[in-house]
Order: sequence, then structure tokens, then C-alpha cells
Amino acid sequence: MASANATYGQKESSDQNFDYMFKILIIGNSSVGKTSFLFRYADDSFTPAFVSTVGIDFKVKTIYRNDKRIKLQIWDTAGQERYRTITTAYYRGAMGFILMYDITNEESFNAVQDWYRLPVAALKKKKKKKKIKSTAPKILS
Repeated sequence: MASANATYGQKESSDQNFDYMFKILIIGNSSVGKTSFLFRYADDSFTPAFVSTVGIDFKVKTIYRNDKRIKLQIWDTAGQERYRTITTAYYRGAMGFILMYDITNEESFNAVQDWYRLPVAALKKKKKKKKIKSTAPKILS
């Protein structure tokens, strides 16, 4: 089982002690759950209050796989159009992207094609709410 240590926007005291480091960005429209996904993954916490991300924030999570210490820098980007020029500047050096959409919001799903110019993994969020008709296999294949 993996051990993990996460911090929000701060460096760990042993920040340079890792075997691999990966920069990963979470992208997608506003209000699809990017920040709550990041907090759940990095800290195993959830806050029901909604606070829109302004610009960009990040968390650091250290995981252990095959006797290697892997540092993940996971960047949470603002989904609003007005922040696109700021957030796209952080794409440089990214090893991967997580593209998120809200399955209860068809507009966020339709925007996947706009975001899909990068190599991504698509995650659907808010599973317990009413689902919209999905054509994800057509887009992602």
C-alpha cells in the first residue's frame, strides 16, 4: 500500500529527496470538481464549500511504488476562460494532464473537445447526481 504526504503550495522539508518527479495539471471547465478531486487525492479530505480557483494552485504528494519515491506536483487550474492565458503558461514541463468534466453538466462535457488538444486522462465527477448522456468513447477514441 502506498504511503503519502501532501502539502498545499509549500515545499516539503525533504523536497529534493525523491527518485522521480512528475508535474501533472488538472484541467477542465469551472465548477467541475478539480479542486475537490485534488484535495481528496492529496489530503484525503473534502470541503463541501465551493471556492473558485483563481489562477493556479498546487499540491505536492509523495507516493512510493516499486521501492521508488515519486514526487507528484499536481496543479489545480482555474477553469474560467479569463484565466486561460495564465494557466496555459503552466503547461510547460507537464508530464501529463487530467481532464475533468461534470457528468451533470452537458456544457462541461461538450467543452472536452476544446480541452482535448493535450494528452489527457478524462475523469467524470459527481457520480451520485443525475447523469447526462455520454458520448465519451466517440471523443476519446
